[in-house]
Amino acid sequence: MLIGILLLSFIATALQRITGLGFAMLTAPFAVVALGTHQGIMLTSILAVLASLFMLPGMWRDINWSRVGWIGIPAMVSIVPAAWLGARIDGALIYLLVGVLVIIGLSVALLMRGTAEPVTHRPAQILTGVGAGAGSVLAGIGGPAVTIFGVVSRWPVASFAASLQPMWVMIASATLAGRHWFMGSTLPELTWWMWLLAAIGIAIGMWTGQRALGKVNDRVVFGVVVILAMTGAVLSVVTGINQLL
Repeated sequence: MLIGILLLSFIATALQRITGLGFAMLTAPFAVVALGTHQGIMLTSILAVLASLFMLPGMWRDINWSRVGWIGIPAMVSIVPAAWLGARIDGALIYLLVGVLVIIGLSVALLMRGTAEPVTHRPAQILTGVGAGAGSVLAGIGGPAVTIFGVVSRWPVASFAASLQPMWVMIASATLAGRHWFMGSTLPELTWWMWLLAAIGIAIGMWTGQRALGKVNDRVVFGVVVILAMTGAVLSVVTGINQLL
């Protein structure tokens, strides 16, 4: 199953190159099942850093650095108390809470999108960062929180996808540090060829995603983003229920 997760990085990277997110939401549930919560989230986080670093050069010109700062920095700050809290709460309850909050938040955001003015102010960006950081360190999924902001702000797809890459580098790096320090999480002991397999899968996925750019309508892309976010939330709830049982 571990080899399957590493190969899954190909599909996850291709999706992330097109939509801006999806890597952690696609890989984290399988990694947690295969390796346990601690090592599963750690593996997902380090692969997410690699994937975003690979993509940054080709997406640099579309990055909205103001939003990267106003979302990314609060996300990194929120990881510290969230990791401290996560070390003291049953992991199953965390998965349930994160999943339910995302499902409710995303549903409300979709309802608001057609009836309200775009929400782009600083408090909304800060709150998005807090949600992304807490979701990443507690359950390995920070994408749904950013998707909610993307929906309510009507963030253009190209800028949204590009801006998420430096954010994921910041958030996933802080997640690795926070989980290790407060929760005792460690990286799984993979052989060198497994790491190489993951890197090759990420590189090929990035190339595939790049080739698909411009061939998919923006509305379809954002629809995929929303589906990924909702899928990640549902998988989080399912993971929590399975752990409780």
